Amino acid sequence: MQAKRTHHASGTVMGGPWQIRHVPAAHMVPELVAQAALNALRLVDAQMSTYRDDSDLLRLNAAPIGVPVPVPADMLTVMACADRLARQSGGALNIGLGQAVNRWGFGPLPTPGARPDPRLGAADATLAQLGSYTLHSDPPAVTKHSDIAFDLCALAKGFAVDQAARAVEALGITNYLIEAAGEIIARGRNGAGEPWTIGLELPVPGDDRIIFDQIALDGMAAATSGNYRNRRTIAGETVSHTIDPNTGEPLASDLLSVTVLHSACMEADALATVLTVLGPDQGPRFAQSHGIAALFMIRVPAGLKEIRSDAFAAQSD
Repeated sequence: MQAKRTHHASGTVMGGPWQIRHVPAAHMVPELVAQAALNALRLVDAQMSTYRDDSDLLRLNAAPIGVPVPVPADMLTVMACADRLARQSGGALNIGLGQAVNRWGFGPLPTPGARPDPRLGAADATLAQLGSYTLHSDPPAVTKHSDIAFDLCALAKGFAVDQAARAVEALGITNYLIEAAGEIIARGRNGAGEPWTIGLELPVPGDDRIIFDQIALDGMAAATSGNYRNRRTIAGETVSHTIDPNTGEPLASDLLSVTVLHSACMEADALATVLTVLGPDQGPRFAQSHGIAALFMIRVPAGLKEIRSDAFAAQSD
């Protein structure tokens, strides 16, 4: 069988690289498909970015306490997903920790000369506890009950990839792979008629990418949460970008990375963070009991330990 042409486009959006590979449909200009995907990614960025002064998210963060603030329906969808997973996981996902993210230097407004201070972390965690905001569905709005700042980075990029997928499917594209800032979704087959395949990386620091396995995606999304690259040094201590909702401080754990497979990229993205926060013991138990397809890479004295949930093992067979 003769291989079909695969069109590839790439660039930068949402603060990182993005790409689309797709098998063009008849009578559809490939560049228009790529533009539709990019437009969808840009729209989510315009709504939920923590780096754009004009985003709907920063407008919400600046709003007073106790006042319902209108938000885009898509943003409410993302926040509702976060709220559901937060309650399901006992608070392992917390989108109200934007101040802590900034305090530790991983947001748009890092605190100059930040130093570890358990008192500040505890204050951030208390402000952002469950129940610190209310979501209103009709019309879409959010009311803050404490002086919190929202950060949707654990879900927004995954949601953006889902939206890009919907945009290209609306144009009749059924064979594609879309990636944005490491979050990936794929449908159908590539130009050679084979499943889209992605590599699984070892969680090692630095710029090197060491692939130790690969997995085929068809109708699935993949997202990885890791604490081995996005790190910074504060007062001589290297800390990770994931904030522990219980302490308001950077997470300290031997769990180096979690990769989740799911039909929706937003769910995969959020669940990867949930399992990372739950840690090397509770995380695998939570994934197993909830049927989550997850791969855990854990630091042990002998090197790295790999745990695959039953659902992940079934997908990777």
